[in-house]
Amino acid sequence: MSGTTLTRLRGSVRAAWQIVRGVVGETAYETYLEHHRAHHGTEQPMSEREFWRAHIDRKEIDPGSRCC
Repeated sequence: MSGTTLTRLRGSVRAAWQIVRGVVGETAYETYLEHHRAHHGTEQPMSEREFWRAHIDRKEIDPGSRCC
Protein backbone atom coordinates (compact mmCIF):
# COMPACT_ATOMS: atom_id res chain seq x y z
CA MET A 1 0.00 0.00 0.00
CA SER A 2 1.29 3.46 -0.80
CA GLY A 3 1.66 6.13 1.89
CA THR A 4 -1.17 8.21 0.43
CA THR A 5 -3.56 5.26 0.38
CA LEU A 6 -2.67 4.36 3.95
CA THR A 7 -3.18 7.98 5.09
CA ARG A 8 -6.62 8.07 3.44
CA LEU A 9 -7.52 4.72 4.99
CA ARG A 10 -6.54 5.94 8.47
CA GLY A 11 -8.61 9.08 7.97
CA SER A 12 -11.61 7.03 6.90
CA VAL A 13 -11.27 4.70 9.88
CA ARG A 14 -11.07 7.68 12.26
CA ALA A 15 -14.16 9.26 10.69
CA ALA A 16 -16.08 5.99 10.92
CA TRP A 17 -15.03 5.56 14.55
CA GLN A 18 -16.33 9.06 15.40
CA ILE A 19 -19.67 8.21 13.78
CA VAL A 20 -19.91 5.00 15.82
CA ARG A 21 -19.05 6.90 19.01
CA GLY A 22 -21.82 9.39 18.24
CA VAL A 23 -24.40 6.70 17.53
CA VAL A 24 -23.77 4.91 20.82
CA GLY A 25 -23.76 8.18 22.77
CA GLU A 26 -20.11 8.16 23.74
CA THR A 27 -19.63 11.75 22.52
CA ALA A 28 -22.46 13.13 24.67
CA TYR A 29 -20.11 14.63 27.30
CA GLU A 30 -17.92 16.23 24.62
CA THR A 31 -21.03 17.71 23.01
CA TYR A 32 -22.21 18.97 26.41
CA LEU A 33 -18.85 20.69 27.01
CA GLU A 34 -18.97 22.40 23.60
CA HIS A 35 -22.50 23.64 24.30
CA HIS A 36 -21.53 24.74 27.80
CA ARG A 37 -18.54 26.75 26.55
CA ALA A 38 -20.67 28.43 23.89
CA HIS A 39 -23.66 29.28 26.09
CA HIS A 40 -22.58 29.17 29.74
CA GLY A 41 -18.92 30.20 29.60
CA THR A 42 -18.71 31.76 33.06
CA GLU A 43 -20.27 28.80 34.89
CA GLN A 44 -18.36 25.68 35.90
CA PRO A 45 -19.46 22.67 33.79
CA MET A 46 -20.42 19.39 35.42
CA SER A 47 -17.65 16.87 35.80
CA GLU A 48 -17.87 13.91 33.46
CA ARG A 49 -19.07 11.74 36.33
CA GLU A 50 -21.80 14.27 37.26
CA PHE A 51 -22.83 14.56 33.63
CA TRP A 52 -23.28 10.82 33.14
CA ARG A 53 -25.18 10.47 36.44
CA ALA A 54 -27.61 13.24 35.36
CA HIS A 55 -27.83 11.71 31.87
CA ILE A 56 -28.73 8.28 33.25
CA ASP A 57 -31.20 9.79 35.73
CA ARG A 58 -32.97 11.63 32.88
CA LYS A 59 -33.22 8.38 30.90
CA GLU A 60 -34.73 6.61 33.91
CA ILE A 61 -37.37 9.32 34.40
CA ASP A 62 -38.23 9.64 30.70
CA PRO A 63 -37.20 6.47 28.86
CA GLY A 64 -38.59 7.71 25.53
CA SER A 65 -38.66 5.09 22.82
CA ARG A 66 -36.05 2.67 24.08
CA CYS A 67 -36.76 -0.97 23.45
CA CYS A 68 -36.27 -2.41 26.95
